[in-house]
Amino acid sequence: MDEEALLGAAVDADAVLFIDRLPGSSLIVGTPMGAARPRTEEPFSPETRARLVRKAVKAVSTGAERTDAQDVAFGLRQLTDIIAKALSPGINDPTTAVHALSHSSSSALLCDLAHRDLGPRLLRDGQHQVRVVLQRPDLENLLDLAVAQPLRYGAAEPAVLARILMLLRELSWNTAAGQHPPIVAALARLRSTTAVQDFHAADHSRLTELAQQVEQALAGRWTHDRAH
Repeated sequence: MDEEALLGAAVDADAVLFIDRLPGSSLIVGTPMGAARPRTEEPFSPETRARLVRKAVKAVSTGAERTDAQDVAFGLRQLTDIIAKALSPGINDPTTAVHALSHSSSSALLCDLAHRDLGPRLLRDGQHQVRVVLQRPDLENLLDLAVAQPLRYGAAEPAVLARILMLLRELSWNTAAGQHPPIVAALARLRSTTAVQDFHAADHSRLTELAQQVEQALAGRWTHDRAH
């Protein structure tokens, strides 16, 4: 997305642009990637509409494959693919899955992204009026991308569930209270998944303890593991 060009196109047409396709998402020729409306009640003239469409399309670059340019979810998608492949029946490599969820991978990336400006990006003109709204993933989108498939494919592996809980704990510690709802929802989902698994009592106990540690981190408390 050439933000400067999109803003210029919107100002030139006295319009507000809404680009609702995220960088990295799939585009099909002939289908809309956004919308525009006049900033005033006066409708676009045919010439203004055509010029706006031409400039807006020119400001968006497309390619055959995803890249990391402006695509904050791309790295997480790559890591999630590694995890899903490692947990597939043909490979069955939970160690790799746990590593990909660890500090060096999904957890570290999520904690870093949580400190950034997530969600829709607003471009304003010289009078501070919103002219362009660019859709961007928020923390809920990114967290779901990071844990939904590992939770689904690793539901029967205590080590994977434990690492997801650790990820939620680490993310809880690195986020403000306003960012906690998707973490709380993910924790509830994980607890429901764990409750129906036929694990050894020791595994259930450990996962319960980790879930409690997530709640403590959400409350601003970090309890160190007891020595065994």
